Formats: sequence, structure tokens, C-alpha cells
Amino acid sequence: MVTDDDRAVVLVVDDDRFMLDFIADSLGEHYLVQCADSAAAGLAQARSQAPALMLVDVLMPDMDGYTLCREVKDDFDIGDTPVLFLSALDSIDDRLRGFEVGGEDFVTKPVNPRILQAKVAKVLALQQERHQLKSQAQYATSTAMTAMTSMSETGLLLEVMKRFNQCGEARALALALQESLALFAVEGVVELLLPNGDSIALNGRGPASELEISVLRHMATMDRITQFKSRMSISYPHARLVVTNMPLDDPDRCGRLRDHLAMLLEAAEARLAAINNASLASRRGDAISGTIETLTKVLSDIDHKQRQGRADALTVLNGVLMRLEQSMVGLALTERQEEALLALVREGLEDVYGSQQAEAGYQDQLSAAVSGLQQAVHGSSGR
Repeated sequence: MVTDDDRAVVLVVDDDRFMLDFIADSLGEHYLVQCADSAAAGLAQARSQAPALMLVDVLMPDMDGYTLCREVKDDFDIGDTPVLFLSALDSIDDRLRGFEVGGEDFVTKPVNPRILQAKVAKVLALQQERHQLKSQAQYATSTAMTAMTSMSETGLLLEVMKRFNQCGEARALALALQESLALFAVEGVVELLLPNGDSIALNGRGPASELEISVLRHMATMDRITQFKSRMSISYPHARLVVTNMPLDDPDRCGRLRDHLAMLLEAAEARLAAINNASLASRRGDAISGTIETLTKVLSDIDHKQRQGRADALTVLNGVLMRLEQSMVGLALTERQEEALLALVREGLEDVYGSQQAEAGYQDQLSAAVSGLQQAVHGSSGR
């Protein structure tokens, strides 16, 4: 919900009046903060106001924060409202409980205003991105239902693997992996780890929440395949997923899903490695092309300067011979002495000419190599 003053409504639910005032002061500059001092009042306000985000204390007397979050998520009209938990508790068990009821993240008490502001801003940004992707998700679900009526589970497995092979970059692969969960009629979170240390984590609505990511990464530290009640995690070095609604009432299908999803994730891991290798090869190819282009220019400059230097040297030597002939007039040498001196100089010049002629073959080889490199560089850039 956005008010006339264009600020998003943030509903804070806490039985501590001081905490309500503190959070209102911390967020009031950027958001329209509404307060409720009990879970029941908070639920009523959420249903009447449809806030953009709820901050909910975990420990309250009439109804705890987890129960309130579940009530919100079960309400069709406000089920998309993101919930941030306020709590002094932040163990993995607490996070798992928050994950189970659909919370986004924890804000640990005592509350740091800057951390609170950053988490609220991030969750609202994610929520906006999810709304933008909602139509795409609805289309994927419709496609999934159509596919489910016309394909066997094995056919679906092969179809998804073909989609993986058509993915040329990591984000497309993550989207295909997330959509594959819908094809098998399950929900969950997927994450791909990238070479630069970043990751792409998605749920069925768009970017995964911090809480979902923390649970996924915690379960990734366990066995390759771990199942606890309706949750199942499958983890490879660079690809992970957590399914949240395994069909426990159908053990046979549950077993098939475990096998199929494990094969899908292994295929995603292999495809991600291929994408990363192709990207690395492309970067290396660009680097090599740049180096060859630079080397070609340097060698071309050397070739030109060497040829110009040889021509200049011959010009200088011929000029020296001419000046020597002209200056002999004033040296009072005999004709025989002049001829001997000029013969000596000409012999030296011939030695220089001969040396340069011997180097000309190497110079021609250098010119041919430069020409070949230039054709290779220009041909490569033209492709």
C-alpha cells in the first residue's frame, strides 16, 4: 500500500511501546510507520491497510510472531506481504521456524537503526522485483500445468535438461532451474554460486529472501541429499536447492522426485561449469586478441623504423663520400693519394652496403610476419 505522500506503509507489531517508538523514529523519515501493540491488533490492521511490509516481534503474549506470520501468509488478500521478524534470538532453529512460516529475515535486538533501514529497503526492493516478475511466474505455472497433463515425469526430466543446455548464462540457468520445480509441482529455493563469489538465488516469485538463503546454505553443509519432514535439500559444489513441500502422503512419488531433482541439479551443475568455462575462454580469447593486436602494432613500427633507418644510413654514407671528394681539393694531395683514400672509403661503404643487404632478407621476413598478423587481426575483428 502506498499513501498520497508516496511513502510505503510499514506496520510494526510489538508489545513493547519503547520498541514501537524507536522503530517509528528510525524509519519515519522514509516510510509511513503504523504501530500495533499486539499480534491480534496487528493482524486486524494488516487486513484493513495491506501494508507494504510488516515488522513483527517474535515473543508476544497473546500470539507469537511466527503464528502471526502464518496467519498473514494464509490470508489470500495479504499473503504476499513480506514479514521481518524482530527478535533477540537468531539461531538456525529460529531461522528455520521463520522460514517455515514464510518470513523474509530477522532483525536482531537490540536493533541497529542502520541495519534495520538497510534490511527494510532491501526487502521492499525485492518485493517490487517480485511484482514485476509475477506475470512471468503465472505464465510459467500455466505452462507447467499444461506440460504435466501431457508428459510423464521422465519426459519432463528430459525436457528440462534440454532447456538447461540452451542456457547461455548463469541467470537464465537459475530461472530454468526454478521453473523446473514448478514443472514437478513443488516449491522451493535454488541458488547458483558464481566464480566471482556472487550467487543467484531465486524462489518461485523472484529473488530469494535473506532468510531463505540462510536456510539453504545451512542445509548445504549437510549431506548431498537431506530430507527433514516436508523439506528436502540437494547440494552440489556450485548448485543448490531446497524443496519446501515434498509430498509425504505419497512415498512413491516422493522417492521419484528425490531422484529426478537430484539428476536435474547435477545437470545444472554441469551446465553452469560449461557456462563458466565458455565465459573464461571468451575472456582469455579477448586478452590474447588484444595482445596480438598490440604485438602486431609494435612489430609494424619496428619494421618501418628499421627500413627507414637503413635508407637514412645509406643517404648519410653517400653524403659523406660526396663531401670527402669535394674537400680533397683543399688537402693538396697527389692524384695517387686521392685515389687511394677514395678507394679506402668506397671499400668501407661497400662493406656497409653488403651488411645491410644481408640484413634485408631478415627484414623481409619480419615484414611478411607483420603482414600475416595484420590479416589475422583484421579477419578476427570482422567475424
